[in-house]
Amino acid sequence: MLHVLDDSSGLSPRAVRFLRLAAERTSVDLSSWPTTDELGSLLSRLPDVDAQETLTLFRRAADRYGGLRYRSRAWSFEETVTFVLCPWAAADYGLEDQDAMADLIEHDVAHPYEVWLRGDGSVVYCFTGPHSAPIVPVFPGIDAMLEAEALYQECATWISVSIDDAPGLAAVEAHAVHLTPILEACGYTERWWEQVGFRLHIWKTFATVFPGSNARWAMWARNRSGELAARSFLTQARAQLPRLVM
Repeated sequence: MLHVLDDSSGLSPRAVRFLRLAAERTSVDLSSWPTTDELGSLLSRLPDVDAQETLTLFRRAADRYGGLRYRSRAWSFEETVTFVLCPWAAADYGLEDQDAMADLIEHDVAHPYEVWLRGDGSVVYCFTGPHSAPIVPVFPGIDAMLEAEALYQECATWISVSIDDAPGLAAVEAHAVHLTPILEACGYTERWWEQVGFRLHIWKTFATVFPGSNARWAMWARNRSGELAARSFLTQARAQLPRLVM
């Protein structure tokens, strides 16, 4: 399995460009990995987990993404992240845990959440405060996470779009059916759409990981023409508000 910086097959040209311009590869200390025998024994104790299949997935993920590092513009981080890929040891599991897990990233800001790779390949987030919190599936795989990051990076150079009486999330989300989904970057709590000249992003991750927080949306335009099209979209979305509250 080649590292993603050596073989970026499966990623969009935008994501490939992002990795080429913004990412680097650093060495990762794997000495804390449980041994193959330890992992096999541990995973076999988890219900409905194929130990060999999960171990293979973790090993391939470590080979492909281990040591990948970049400065993130994603709302979740705004920091430097490094992919570490370290499967959990037995002491990391609670009695209620049933899914195989591996630490996925290290981040350089003390955010009170963790990002893990689940045994089915999905990327999950979890609040690490003093109370129990849900494990939130965010992306179906690591590539989708990279695709979303590439969009954030590109949109940082675009025009941020809003209007004084911008419609709420429900109206914007409902009207997004008129846009084209950017499927490769969409996840379970993060979704992207585009139209000629502008993009829309709706993220519910923070609100799901931290109950009581609000889901959010943002829009960016490539140029002045795209900004006008985006503002027209928002105006039309706002016009649908009476229907949404009826």
